[in-house]
Amino acid sequence: MAFASEEGGMIFTKEDAKQTKYLDPSTADVNISFEDAKNKLISENPEVINESVHGELIDDENFGIIWRVSSKTTNGKSIFAGIDASNGEQLFVYDGSKNVKGKDSVSKDDALKIAEEYIKSRVSADKINDIELEYVNYIEPPADDLPGNYHVSYARIIRGIPSLSDGILLDVNAETGEVSSYDKSWSMSEEEIALIDTEPGVTDEKAVEILKEYMSNEPSIGEEKANTVKVISSNLVWKEDDEDKIHLAWWIRFMDSSFAKDATYPASVWIDAHSGEMLLFDYYRD
Repeated sequence: MAFASEEGGMIFTKEDAKQTKYLDPSTADVNISFEDAKNKLISENPEVINESVHGELIDDENFGIIWRVSSKTTNGKSIFAGIDASNGEQLFVYDGSKNVKGKDSVSKDDALKIAEEYIKSRVSADKINDIELEYVNYIEPPADDLPGNYHVSYARIIRGIPSLSDGILLDVNAETGEVSSYDKSWSMSEEEIALIDTEPGVTDEKAVEILKEYMSNEPSIGEEKANTVKVISSNLVWKEDDEDKIHLAWWIRFMDSSFAKDATYPASVWIDAHSGEMLLFDYYRD
């Protein structure tokens, strides 16, 4: 899953995404039929034109086996959703059907309340207790005649530590207050995480030393820049590697002398909090 960063960028936790697999509904072992998925889409979105609904059964990298359904709406726009083929849960929806005038009237606090109520209507009580608000960001409209948008992000908390890939993302239309998109990812294995000690063997100070040593040995960076590293934040997270193995990792956001003082996007590194292994180094400079 591509999870949004606080600044609005994207962090990709699985660099080599698997190709989407299309399944044959006549032979696949699923509990939810296409008709069930279609009815779910219609019940959640009354403006859908029944005759225009179509879908396909796929094995998705992030969501598992789902019905990917889409439809036109009464005002000529589109709705696109993913329905869990095992239990009928709507895992994500992208709704472009709302008529707008390009005038924002919803505040940040209002957007958060709308997001909270929306989640309560779609997520079981036990899962609500396992999520934590990360941020609410206002996104400027792409044109003057369009409304702005609030991006609301919740992280999944497992054993007191946030998952880098799992959580819930919502977009709230700043004019209408409608939830225009909803994306829930819940794939990290609690059984695998239960075997990992949540007490790090490598301190965050040691992780910063590992970072500086790594940078010093990179010809394009070097020791001079490594010695100017300024840590913005250091947090423990659950992170999957390229082989889907879960690590307890230090997520360190930092700047160095090559960054402007007001740099919007600091660099990031993920270091295994037990072995000190460099899991991902995200450092791009012009």
